[in-house]
Amino acid sequence: MKHKKPKIQSVICFIIICQLLGTTQSLSTPPEMLQSYPRMQSYKPWDINTPSMTNEISDILQMINQVNASILEAFIQKIQDFGPHPTGSDACDAVGKYLYDTLNSFQLSVRYDPWKYKLKSGNNIEATLQGMDSSNSTIVISAHYDSVSISPGANDDGSGVAIVLATASIMSQYRFNSSIRFVLFSGEEQGLFGSHEYVQDAVRNGEHILGNLNLDGVGYAMTSEDGNKIHHISNNQSAWMVDISSTIASQYHEVIGLQVIRLPYISFGDHDSFVQNNYDASDFWEYSLTPYYHTSEDILEQMNMTYLTKVCKLAVGTLATMASFHPHLTRNDMQISLKGSALSYPAQFRVRVENKKSPLESANVTINIQMRNLRTNQYVIMEMNSNTLPCNWTFTKEIKSFWEFKILGRRYASQFISLNVIMKGINDDYPLYTAQSTIGVIVGGSVFLIPKY
Repeated sequence: MKHKKPKIQSVICFIIICQLLGTTQSLSTPPEMLQSYPRMQSYKPWDINTPSMTNEISDILQMINQVNASILEAFIQKIQDFGPHPTGSDACDAVGKYLYDTLNSFQLSVRYDPWKYKLKSGNNIEATLQGMDSSNSTIVISAHYDSVSISPGANDDGSGVAIVLATASIMSQYRFNSSIRFVLFSGEEQGLFGSHEYVQDAVRNGEHILGNLNLDGVGYAMTSEDGNKIHHISNNQSAWMVDISSTIASQYHEVIGLQVIRLPYISFGDHDSFVQNNYDASDFWEYSLTPYYHTSEDILEQMNMTYLTKVCKLAVGTLATMASFHPHLTRNDMQISLKGSALSYPAQFRVRVENKKSPLESANVTINIQMRNLRTNQYVIMEMNSNTLPCNWTFTKEIKSFWEFKILGRRYASQFISLNVIMKGINDDYPLYTAQSTIGVIVGGSVFLIPKY
């Protein structure tokens, strides 16, 4: 976004703000078991142009009901039988070959993805289910298959790997709008090495990854409360993924039996490699952390297969919903600009949201606009027609080319302010997210915003 050169009024206002702000607070499976899944005779594509909500719900429920606890347990037992398998070891290579062969048995396109980073090397394993959308959008579900040197890694992260394998087996029977990649990373325990290099390649290739759903340690639960809840971690721009998992958990509560607990962003885990490169990503994490983390006792006997089955069902429903999108717009196609009035009375400002790909697609979004007092963090109060109203607005809009929100002829008390605008996609535009914030001052009947676009 190019910034215009500030006018003299804005420069003067900026100097005043910098001086006065000194007094304020700083801003600062084994193949023989796979037949346990009921196989479908043909793909069941979801119609991109005229989707049937009834058919979509039926397909998701059918997928969820295919999750099988015995198969999840068999996957984990097989991984555990290799013993500790840190990245670079023969055991890790053997686990990798088993995972490659298992994914290949689902008739997916499978490849090794070799990487080298910080004097370490290894292989990621990627299986792809090709989508029907011409935009080449992709959803990634991931886990890591390496363990620490003393642990057989049943829960960390055999639990996540088992879910990725089971999800691949079930969803390979269907077709989705977006492509789905089932990715198993090595090098996680050394510092997210495998995922770091994987995402670097994606950036270099300009890949359109809508979101990454990561699973790391999701099989331990001792109490009924532990077994009925799951943490879902995301940053702000990826919160739409938590919205989806929460909806799936609620809509299919009788068959899943989990409550999604939102957690603020935590950076450890392979999802962070995506976030650091401006891709949306989130992480499922068990509600109660296992006491056997990174120990020799991280074994199948310490896990709860009923709980793991619930998490797998939630992952299947969440992933299927995400992959049914066919968005043509990304958050980079949406631009928010803010403009305060100069030397006007009463005070006024403008918010403009622009769809830079308007000939291609409209954007269904909600827009939240807030003006807050910097000192108290309370909403700014405006006077309008002898009434006082807080400056907090939410709109639901379909934006074809652009949309403007103007505040004209409103009176405010003089104060330092922050103006925050958040745009989130709804319906098929869930992945859309963009935000713009700035500070300014209301003085002499005018609203000055820094920067001024």
